[in-house]
Amino acid sequence: MSRQDFNETWLSEMPMGLGSFDTFDAVKYNIEDLLKNGIKPEKVKDDLYTVDLSQTKYYWYQRGDQILLGVELEKKPQGLVVRLIGKNPKLKGSPPYASDLYVDVLQNNKDRSIRLISDETLSDEGKAIWDRLFASGLNVSVYDREFPGKSFKTFKTKQQMDKFFATDDTDYKRYQYVLSESGEMLAETRGFFNTRRFRELIPGLL
Repeated sequence: MSRQDFNETWLSEMPMGLGSFDTFDAVKYNIEDLLKNGIKPEKVKDDLYTVDLSQTKYYWYQRGDQILLGVELEKKPQGLVVRLIGKNPKLKGSPPYASDLYVDVLQNNKDRSIRLISDETLSDEGKAIWDRLFASGLNVSVYDREFPGKSFKTFKTKQQMDKFFATDDTDYKRYQYVLSESGEMLAETRGFFNTRRFRELIPGLL
């Protein structure tokens, strides 16, 4: 069961090229469609709202009747997986940022890490998002889908993260990323990958 949970959470296919097309309209439509059909959102704090369904969770910032930034997350046995995240294009370069939303999501889900994929190429803007995530105090980890147990590592300093993005394989879509809010959450997530590493070392256990 733990092997199946690991595969479903950390190795399942993800949408390709998140951020390579305008995802805001899709996220906005999904949220508004839920509200039009009688689903009542929960106000988490200030301008942050959420809808928690059986397999999916939505979080978004809203001021008045305007959705500013939203994320669609798939609920998996060992974590949350980003399916779509989109920001009103009129707000490009200004808050709220995706990094703010990830922090709020993790604080509202103390028992879950978030899995996300980078774009196929890393732009300066994309790197700025990772810098903000790290600066916000989140634990940023990375792994290669081909050998997740062996490759899982957590950046301890911004310099380590900078070096990874500067010198590692430029095919960034090979890598998956994990955001963890607390030390306890990170420890549990690392345990999932340590068990996977043990299975990778023993023929026939995968």
